[in-house]
Amino acid sequence: MTIDQPQPRFSESDAEARYGRNRRDAAAMLALADHRMLAQDWRGAMRWYGAVDYLASQGGAVSMLDRRRTLDAIDWLKARFRDVLLRDLDAVGLTRAERHPRFQKSLEFMLGDRPREQVGDAWPQLPQTYFYPDLPLVGYADAAQFDWREALEAQTGSILEEALSLMADARSFTPYVQQQADRPQGDVHGLLGNSDWSTWELTDGGAVSDERAALVPRTHAALDALPLCRISSRAPTLMFSLLRPHSRIPAHTGMINARFICHLPLVVPDGCGFRVGGETREWREGELMVFDDSVEHEAWNDSNLDRLILIFDVWRPEVTETERSQIETLFRIVDAN
Repeated sequence: MTIDQPQPRFSESDAEARYGRNRRDAAAMLALADHRMLAQDWRGAMRWYGAVDYLASQGGAVSMLDRRRTLDAIDWLKARFRDVLLRDLDAVGLTRAERHPRFQKSLEFMLGDRPREQVGDAWPQLPQTYFYPDLPLVGYADAAQFDWREALEAQTGSILEEALSLMADARSFTPYVQQQADRPQGDVHGLLGNSDWSTWELTDGGAVSDERAALVPRTHAALDALPLCRISSRAPTLMFSLLRPHSRIPAHTGMINARFICHLPLVVPDGCGFRVGGETREWREGELMVFDDSVEHEAWNDSNLDRLILIFDVWRPEVTETERSQIETLFRIVDAN
């Protein structure tokens, strides 16, 4: 499949300025997509063309010609992604014969070769990035199944001490959802740039910051001993999460269902709650909470005080070492292309 070289309608700086003034400016969005395509930023191009397509589907002002060109570009990018992904998987030894059956099935979902099966439960797994099939549907997991739980909970006091020392500098915690200058972005459930939900992150793109680890050595050591989910450029995510008084994190779903998200509650005033699927629970300070964040979930703090927890992610126990390695390899290839 071939595609004509795009000819952007505006310079990249002019398109960025137009988009900054009006985030429904289809011409600016299409120009930004074209510039990303010319720069061979394939993922960026797909995001921008996808944003134009979504705008058109919502009744936005997109001409028929621009819509057709957008769809042609999306088809070309999808075909390129398939060819490169399968080629590179073969090149690193993950040929069809070597792929774990669940991993192969996940590829078929990713590439659109297999439709998602209907899930009878009212709260299905709906990961935003990557669906790993045939895992039991779980909202809250049983924390007692993890043999490292008690050792971690025993360190709650020292972890809290380090977190409070960070909070002494009001600027150390920043809004969890940050503006991305080079990607289309909505208000992200009203959280974009909103300090009501602020975090202090030990990792950046899945890698631990040595400078930050030095500020919380006991927390870092406690987390480093765990079976953390490790996925190129994406996981683990290790952070202190601060939810301000009288605020909430709206219902949403996470990135991937092959992991569990873990909360170690540090400061939990009365009036805080957490819902996963159809079940609401309260955090208890020093007691591990584990859940599948690909199931819709939300949090709230109706108190007059801050709520503070430590968040980290671990592999689901059902995902074998072979599968973990293959998933990590997959995303390393995706990021390289």
